[in-house]
Amino acid sequence: MRALLLSFLALCSLTVFGQANDLMITEYVDWDPGSGWAIKIYNPTANPINLNAYYVQVYNGSNTSSTGSVQLGGILNAGASIIISNADNTGSSADFKACSDQVRTNLGGVNNDDCIAITLGNTNTFVDMVGLYGVAVKNQVAGVNNALKWQKLVRLNGNCTRYTSTDGSSANSWPSSASVSVTGWQVDPPTCLSSGSNFSPFSIGNTLNESICQGDSFLFNGQYLKSPGTYFDTLSTGGTCGQITQLQLSLKQASLGQVSLSACRQDSLFYNNSWFRNDTNFIHQKLNAGACDSIINVEIRFTGPQADFSWQYPTADSSQIQFQNYSTGSVDGVLWDFGDGDSTTLFDPQHQFEGEGPFKVSLWVSDSEGCGDSISYWLYIPDSELKLPIIPNIFSPNGDFMNDTYHFDINRAPADFDVRIFDRYGLEVFHSSQMDFAWDGKYQGQACGTGTYFLQLQWEGEIYKKFLSLQR
Repeated sequence: MRALLLSFLALCSLTVFGQANDLMITEYVDWDPGSGWAIKIYNPTANPINLNAYYVQVYNGSNTSSTGSVQLGGILNAGASIIISNADNTGSSADFKACSDQVRTNLGGVNNDDCIAITLGNTNTFVDMVGLYGVAVKNQVAGVNNALKWQKLVRLNGNCTRYTSTDGSSANSWPSSASVSVTGWQVDPPTCLSSGSNFSPFSIGNTLNESICQGDSFLFNGQYLKSPGTYFDTLSTGGTCGQITQLQLSLKQASLGQVSLSACRQDSLFYNNSWFRNDTNFIHQKLNAGACDSIINVEIRFTGPQADFSWQYPTADSSQIQFQNYSTGSVDGVLWDFGDGDSTTLFDPQHQFEGEGPFKVSLWVSDSEGCGDSISYWLYIPDSELKLPIIPNIFSPNGDFMNDTYHFDINRAPADFDVRIFDRYGLEVFHSSQMDFAWDGKYQGQACGTGTYFLQLQWEGEIYKKFLSLQR
């Protein structure tokens, strides 16, 4: 598999500093009609903040003393928000009271030249504010005049300026002139503040759209990505929280293919540097230079007939055999070889063997496509005139010239004649395929001891076993 190693230009992880290290106001609304207002307070830090140290205070006009304040409480988790309102004020309208909030107060209403601020303690140590403290100015926001009256303000993602200065000119101060427009906010008609934390300290900077092949990877933000999805990296821009570089990563669809291969059953197939002799299915991932790999579903099948046969003796004459062809598959051609020089193309032939002996009978079958198979069995045709000899069960090799050897008194034997003698431990002490054999009772030149031995005789396809006593 090719390894696709694509990396984005050096992106540094953002260290949050400066303006994003304390509470922020991310939404504000002044209701129309009535005296209702609400703010959403957001925790942009990586840690929970104890709200008991914070107050929300209202400053009307040019007053430098608050006209109302409320102490907050509880814990605001990292990335969480809380809505503070004055819905308990008697001047608040019924539809405003229906909006959701977490802290409801009876603080007084505000106009377009007032200020609502978060402070540390019940002091003028400002954490953030909407409107300018101590100056009656009807602020302009995003080009909208009188933007703090009967409007809703939503902080734009990436605007991490906390308005802690009151000089009217600094970057972190609301302007003291109505002709200066405040940026970083969106102005909308008054509606209930949204629930949850939908503000991001990071604005979307560059958006990358990349595609990779299945199994490849894309290097982004120090990680090798293999799954499709949306990924982000942050880039510090100095005074603000930062920007997000967004990556839309998708997977290219691999080309799909189907390969079906077949061969005769007795043959083999070579595919993708491997030999196959049995039916199989598998997936082949084919490498394509400059493109995604191909996924090929490979099917391999071996066809043709399978040869097999059986036989039986239809008459008392055991030399005449009836053969049954049990080959499977499509059989169009048949050839028998009986091992005695005769052959036939009959499907189920009968054959007369002349004389005794083992015969190797072979069957070849083929189909119309030229595929074939063969099988062979050995048949033993006995000599009908041969009789099983008398098998002695005792002899005494003691040198008295009487019964000193073990032998059979025969003058004819079948072709498969075979004699084996074993001791009681299973050791073969004698073996002969000659009908005129004579065992002198010795094994490797040493006389075998008196005792019981075991005789095994093969005669015309049958095995006979007898006990044999050796006496000295």
